Amino acid sequence: MATTARGHIEQLPSGSFRVHVYAGIDPVTGKPRRLKRTCPDEAAAAAALGQLLSQADGDRFPNREATLGQSLDKYLEVADLEVSTREAHEGYVRRTIRPVLGEVKIRKLGADSLDALYTALKKCSRLCRRLPRVEHYADGEHPCDGQCSPLRDHRTTRPHACDSRCRPHTCKPMKPATILRIHSIISSALDLAVRYDWADRNVAKNASPPHPRKREPDPPSPDQAARLLNLVWAEDEEFGLYLWTAFTTGARRGEVSALRENRFDFTRQEVRLARNYLVKQGQHIEKAPKDGEGRVLSLDLLTCELFRDWFQRRRTEAQAVGVQVPDDAFAFSPDPAGREPWNPDTMTHRYRRYASRVGIASSLKELRHYSATQLLSNGVDLNTVAGRLGHAEGSTTLKFYAQFTRPADRAAAAVIPAKLDRLRRKERLRELYRQHQPASGADGLAVLAAVIGPQAGLEEHTALAWLTEFAAAD
Repeated sequence: MATTARGHIEQLPSGSFRVHVYAGIDPVTGKPRRLKRTCPDEAAAAAALGQLLSQADGDRFPNREATLGQSLDKYLEVADLEVSTREAHEGYVRRTIRPVLGEVKIRKLGADSLDALYTALKKCSRLCRRLPRVEHYADGEHPCDGQCSPLRDHRTTRPHACDSRCRPHTCKPMKPATILRIHSIISSALDLAVRYDWADRNVAKNASPPHPRKREPDPPSPDQAARLLNLVWAEDEEFGLYLWTAFTTGARRGEVSALRENRFDFTRQEVRLARNYLVKQGQHIEKAPKDGEGRVLSLDLLTCELFRDWFQRRRTEAQAVGVQVPDDAFAFSPDPAGREPWNPDTMTHRYRRYASRVGIASSLKELRHYSATQLLSNGVDLNTVAGRLGHAEGSTTLKFYAQFTRPADRAAAAVIPAKLDRLRRKERLRELYRQHQPASGADGLAVLAAVIGPQAGLEEHTALAWLTEFAAAD
């Protein structure tokens, strides 16, 4: 069998032949690069040896044995993802993609395998048919006890003794939008594999993920919003002001949590949403908002007064206990000095408890939808609403809130016909005026208005006003 200084062919126990080629040292990792390929016979292996040596000479290192799991790992390594996006991607890979397709070689992955995965997820998000009959809480050998139970939906992911809260598993379909996100992750990983010559094509482009339904906003009604604010303000004034801000500005929860005192300009009645605050895997992160540089929002006089009073009262209470509040203190904080903001998840849980008491089933995010729908329903133009929400383009706003622009659209539909009809009637009156010889003076015009006004479809006082205008111009 062929052997060179940098490569050789070995015969496997199965009778196939495997080609090995040394391609130097990876300058980043310092590890040796080795190219491999398995062939059915010795002639094919000899040809493959030449191809791999040529690739090594041209500094091309396609890993023909790469698995989807390896491609996903590389994608997560090199992709420029936000912290929250990366955490979500890693979760989908760990829970859903890798257990099913992680060990499949990219060259042997087909669109049919991806479609089978999506079909299974539409039936059960946990892919329960692929799980063992008994779920174990520990890896490796261990004595099974009450914690190792038949397939159940557990109340916690930590080791625990099951009780009535751990119920027998019930299949729950995965939402189409979530499946589409998983498909996007797989497709991005396969795009990377194609660029690295690990694969010849991206088979995900031939797969058929489900099309998500258009999400309909479900904000509280104005009456529900009023009841919620009254309840919260009576029990927790700070959280009441937090919700008031979310209702009136349409800011994201992380943007509201990141507000600082020095970003308010009460003279100009403005606030700058410059940062977004989030907590992920124990990390407290302040980052730029989704629109990049942030945005300045106008505030009404009442909101300015509410915040001015809140900041003054907090300073007074802090000084009473010897605490100094800095100018850049967070607007909403469990710390008397405002050094740390509230965790956005805390505000979400707090909102859910209050909302359930007034019959609101939707989430904190729907307060953002409340702001958008109220503005659009009351005729505020799309670009202004998009700017307040922090959408880069009005098309994003229109995608979610198109139905709420209908009142403004109906009002717009009446603008041109109403004006055109008024002008048409005026011109008809002018024609009739020219056909008659009115008597001089106001009395003569009043008589003429009573005669020709109805012919032009006008009320007498409107006809008289226009006839007076015509007479003055003659």
